[in-house]
Amino acid sequence: MKTLLSTSVFLIILSEILFAQNSSVYSRYGIGDMEYSYSSKLISTGDLGTALLDQDHLLVTNPAGWTAMSKTRIEFGFGYKGVLVSDANRSVYNSETDFKGFTFGFPVSRDLGIGVVTGLVPFSRVSYKAKENYSAQSEIPEYSVEYEGRGGISKLFIGSSVYLPLGFSAGASLDYYFGNIDYISNINFVQSETFINTKYESMRRSTGFGGSFGIISPNLANDFSISFLNDLRLGFSYNLSGNLDTDTLFTSTSLYLVDTISTGRTKIKIPQRINTGISFVFNELYSFNLDYMYQPMSEYTFNEKKEISLRDVNKFSLSFEYKPKKNFGMSEWEQIVWRLGLSLEQTQYIFNGTGIEQFAAFAGFSYPLGAENSIDFALQYSKRGTTENGLLNENSIRVYLGLSLGELWFLRYDK
Repeated sequence: MKTLLSTSVFLIILSEILFAQNSSVYSRYGIGDMEYSYSSKLISTGDLGTALLDQDHLLVTNPAGWTAMSKTRIEFGFGYKGVLVSDANRSVYNSETDFKGFTFGFPVSRDLGIGVVTGLVPFSRVSYKAKENYSAQSEIPEYSVEYEGRGGISKLFIGSSVYLPLGFSAGASLDYYFGNIDYISNINFVQSETFINTKYESMRRSTGFGGSFGIISPNLANDFSISFLNDLRLGFSYNLSGNLDTDTLFTSTSLYLVDTISTGRTKIKIPQRINTGISFVFNELYSFNLDYMYQPMSEYTFNEKKEISLRDVNKFSLSFEYKPKKNFGMSEWEQIVWRLGLSLEQTQYIFNGTGIEQFAAFAGFSYPLGAENSIDFALQYSKRGTTENGLLNENSIRVYLGLSLGELWFLRYDK
């Protein structure tokens, strides 16, 4: 217990010194890029893992998976993202490094599959910076406009799981969403005594409650006598974000004053998210996962107005994991768990009838740090967008590092 707590405090302190710069210009629209997972385990298996029961990790896609928890466990995630953004004429490389989130859970009853899990994880991310230059015209001198966005939505949750009759696993969580998003425009004149450089800033502060619900089937390989599979399960989860109360503030800042142009209070409607998946294990060593995620982002509204640059999200992912059996005398290298994944996503973005598609490839591993702990690594390459029709093409590399620490707490002793 002492080791687990001291490590947790160290990692939280470390997260404060990490820095963030800029990422994707597409994140300007809606509430930004959606974050499907924070952990290296899920990211290296396709980002979803709806039907997974994993006693060595706390997975957030489906709370029903917490029935497999056998130890008190805490997990942290860190990430680096580098993006090469290209249009028809030039390219620029941006990067960011940040603390992704953490989860903490403990089993209440292993026989009943009751576990309690809480955590703080990202839900969306806005992070971009772009500049546009304008030539002098008539009485207006040469100037440039810098566009910048930063912030996002985070999710703080607490939930539980339980075994249902017939071998089903179920789980639910209460989710609290909060975050700030700032949109900044800086108008800078190259040389002018008449025109004043001005900064315009639109700030949004959002809060609201939602919920997540999930179910995972029993081992269907036993029920249907499928002898060549050791485990076969179906999973389903539903995430409801609801309407977020949003305070807005629009200001302008110049050389002489800061002027509040407008303030207000409105709502952001974030559509529900649905995940389905299937997982199966072959020869007790090789597991496969196939997942599908749907979110009708075309129904997203801000102040009861839809965003014309958003459409429905459809994401498919396929992953493979090799997990060796643990035997006495095995070295740590022989216990490494290897993972691969692929995904294809119809993203939420659409411009002038051209949708932004994304293809991604994943790889990763878990290196054991003792019997119950591991350090998890994931590498992702993704490609989305196009340079046609004045759009942007993005090639990104993401590197994720996670720690999963488990210990036995709350043990009962027979008298």
